[in-house]
Amino acid sequence: MFVEKITPYYRNLIDHDGPDGPLARMVRHSELERRVRPEERTDPIGDGRWQRGANGRLIHHYPGRALLLVTDRCAAHCRFCFRRDRLSRFSSDLTPEELAAACAYLAAHGEIHEVILSGGDPLSLADETLTAVIGAVRKAGARSVRLHTRYPVYDPVRCESFGPVAAQLDTIVVHVNHRLEITAEFLRAAAALRRARFLLNQSVLLKGVNDSEEELAGLSLALGEAGILPYYLHYPDLAPGISHFRIPLEAAIGLSRALSGRLPGYLIPRLILDIPGGKGKIPLAGQEGRKGDDGAYLFTAPLTGETVTYREAL
Repeated sequence: MFVEKITPYYRNLIDHDGPDGPLARMVRHSELERRVRPEERTDPIGDGRWQRGANGRLIHHYPGRALLLVTDRCAAHCRFCFRRDRLSRFSSDLTPEELAAACAYLAAHGEIHEVILSGGDPLSLADETLTAVIGAVRKAGARSVRLHTRYPVYDPVRCESFGPVAAQLDTIVVHVNHRLEITAEFLRAAAALRRARFLLNQSVLLKGVNDSEEELAGLSLALGEAGILPYYLHYPDLAPGISHFRIPLEAAIGLSRALSGRLPGYLIPRLILDIPGGKGKIPLAGQEGRKGDDGAYLFTAPLTGETVTYREAL
């Protein structure tokens, strides 16, 4: 069963942009979602491989940082979400027992210097709850705490009270995919989030949304004017039923290269591919990847050093 979840604020943006515009494409169900490619999988980036207790909410993927899934709730449903399977089945929040288990793991692994709060969307939780979580992970040894959110896009009013919590964070990463999402309301939300040390953005490269040099450059310029630095541009993960959001990998690399001729370096996001199976992220700019005899891409996994095969799902 397909259920659309769109906030009234974002629905109003869609009404102005049009039912077939890029904003609608990101949140409105498409029958193309029923088309699942053989390469797609329910856990496309290998979260399960790196789960370390707390009922799977703590993911220790990279040596120096760990991901804590503090909630399974979001303000809206992005149709391209790589955790869409988890978020369609659960609507729960981090429990005190899960937080205690996560902190025990952190305390026992001093190599972890950064904890990333994600989900779901952490701003689905109350400010008081997030303050308690931040305090707990810092007490357990985290020297840096990062939070990812799309609330400034979907429900910017939620961010108005968030300034004091933001001041406790080292980094906040917002998720903006199109310049039409940067509104006056978004800018007020960003002002509250700016109390963190760093305010960054990561986007997903989406066919029919931002898959042109003009749109990507416009997004980066708008973010720069808002005081937000572009961080990552993700090539869509191999989540089931989202092949209609992918463009060919070589075309994605070409777009990334084109931005270097239009933008200052600090406004160019890094094009990233998350290798399936939990083998790490690789930057794609400057490389096409070797190809095997069957046309699949061959990449070197950053976490293991092994050669891995990547097959496009278009």
